[in-house]
Order: sequence, then structure tokens, then C-alpha cells
Amino acid sequence: MDDQTDLLEQGFTDLRNDLYDTLGEANLHLQPETITRTLHARVRAKLKVIETLLRRLILLLAMTLDLAPVRPRAVRPAAPLPEGVEDVTASFRAHLPPQYRMVLMPSPSRTPANINGMKTIRQSGPVLAMPLLRRAAGLLKVMKQPDAAARRMARLIERMKTRGEARPYCLPLAGRHRLRPELALLAGAIRLKVNAELAAWPVPVKPASGPDTS
Repeated sequence: MDDQTDLLEQGFTDLRNDLYDTLGEANLHLQPETITRTLHARVRAKLKVIETLLRRLILLLAMTLDLAPVRPRAVRPAAPLPEGVEDVTASFRAHLPPQYRMVLMPSPSRTPANINGMKTIRQSGPVLAMPLLRRAAGLLKVMKQPDAAARRMARLIERMKTRGEARPYCLPLAGRHRLRPELALLAGAIRLKVNAELAAWPVPVKPASGPDTS
């Protein structure tokens, strides 16, 4: 194994363990219907950090892949339904809760201005826990099967280079000082490795600010 392979394996393992610890410490493994707003904010902030590190690991893994040429996918006509049978898939899908899908390459973050000069009214009381549970489940799915996300990321990088877009970059992770020491060290190592791998990115024709991978 090389250093990059070790970093990827250690990274996915540490993130998965940290995700389990986050859910356990908040008792979210019991799947409560509601939680306090303070707990919700704390878990949401932690999941955001985990997702940022996971995205960077996926980007690092994507840059190790050799992509085969894209082949046009043959469209197969749907098999006809038996007589008297109605397709109700769409109606069932409308009632299913939305699944969380991690954004592979987020746009540069911008803070919207409050043009109305109005104060934000903070509500009180418990909030639903389900959005956090869906987000955690979505991240865990990527951690367990990172190759699929890495292939999508590699295709995305390929298209960005073809279009002459500015290279992505990794900023220092916000809130890194609040991470467990081993995870903080991992975050620093991932950032340095990703930025080093992206150093050979083709220079765009027109200067532009590349997306942040956080």
C-alpha cells in the first residue's frame, strides 16, 4: 500500500466511526421524532464537518481512477404491463421521504444580504430529527460504497477541465480545533494531499474563482 491508499482507508474508517459516535452521543440511534434545537444545531454542525471531509476524500479517491470512455447507454423500452394492471409507482414515490444526496462539488459559498433590514425571528421548541437522520444515512451510504461517488466525481472533474473551469481548492476546515485530535490531523493531511493533487490543474483561459470543496 502507498501513503495515499493508507490515507483513504484510514479516512473512511475514522469518518464512519465519528459519524456513529455523533449519532450515539445525541441518542439519534434511537430514532426520536423530535430533539431540542440546541442538540439539532450541534449535530448539524458536526455532520457538516464530516460531510466536508468525506467530500474531500471522495475527490482524492476520484483522482486515482482511470476512466474508460463514456459509452452511449442503450434505452430499453419498458415492458408492457399485464392487462388490467395499473402502474402506480409515481404515486408511491410522491409519498416517500426525500433521500439525502451529498453534493459533490458545491458552489462558492456566499452569505445572502438582508436587504429588508429585518431581524430573523428565532422559533422555540423541539424540531424534527428526521432531516438529520436522513443526512447521516446518506453520508453513511457513501462511506460504505465510495467508489460510485468517486466515479461521479471523476467524471465531474473531467467535464470541468474540458470546459476550462478554474481548479477546485480546499480551504482550512472551519471548526477544526473542536475535532478529536486524530480527526483534526486527518483533516489537515487530506487538505494538503488534495491541494497537491490539484496543483497540476490546467490554467483556465479566463481567470475565475474555483469552487471550494468544503
